[in-house]
Amino acid sequence: MNIEEKERIVRKNILQIFKEHFNVAKTDDEILNIKPEKEFENSYLTYYESILDIFLIEHEHLESIRGKVKDTIKKVSELWTITLPYSSHWGMQ
Repeated sequence: MNIEEKERIVRKNILQIFKEHFNVAKTDDEILNIKPEKEFENSYLTYYESILDIFLIEHEHLESIRGKVKDTIKKVSELWTITLPYSSHWGMQ
């Protein structure tokens, strides 16, 4: 999967997190320019931890994915390594 496809998937999921969990009534472009630390003072950490969980990114990368939502999407796309839900042994049977 190329980086553009990964960014599309990450973007879709992150926008969904905002709309479902933070009740954000903004356009996608407005969401992309949000800096969660400023918009959601008390619950912004939940946002970042959700991203780590969804994309199976190690907690040590938490600081590097902070910033505006659009910056987070790019960084998560770089860090996200797609893993198959089964081993190659099972895939060959």
